[in-house]
Amino acid sequence: MTQNNETPKPEDNAQYLDYVQPLAASEALARLTQLASEQAKAEAEVARIEAELQAAKDALKVISETSVPELMDELGMTSFKTASGLTVDIKETIRASIPKNKQPLAFNWLREHGNAALIRRVISLPFGKGEDERAQEVMGILAQEGLHPDDVLSVHPSTLSAFVKEKLEKGEEIPTELFGVFRQRVSKVKPA
Repeated sequence: MTQNNETPKPEDNAQYLDYVQPLAASEALARLTQLASEQAKAEAEVARIEAELQAAKDALKVISETSVPELMDELGMTSFKTASGLTVDIKETIRASIPKNKQPLAFNWLREHGNAALIRRVISLPFGKGEDERAQEVMGILAQEGLHPDDVLSVHPSTLSAFVKEKLEKGEEIPTELFGVFRQRVSKVKPA
């Protein structure tokens, strides 16, 4: 080792580093091991809480979408106030979405019954690199050129749901199987 006034020799530093580095690395590895263990425990806790939350959501869904609406239907009620002051109302939502395999039939039905305005149509034709001028020329002459653009028809789900709800409320018959109609009834509880 060196004395106070002497310059340290390289071999003295090497011995010191040999002594200090393994200890520092060992402490860092121990800390890393501890942190990895803490992370694994934290991940397990998050997974446990998420599973509990999902189970609670599932239980709520059964009560609010099945048990309460069915019992209120049995009792012929759409609204109810408990003795403790809770108000229970049944809200109905109509959802609709045309299944892909029924689109041609559904679009034909809409056209035949005067509802073609609900249908959105997107016609596209892909062009490769360097075909910008060609694309501009083709805009007005697609059929004459023998080109076959994609022809995508759709009805926005919100538009379809509103249409179906309106028809059902008016008592008009529509082919619900073509429109994937789903009637969701949910109870809502308001505190006193």
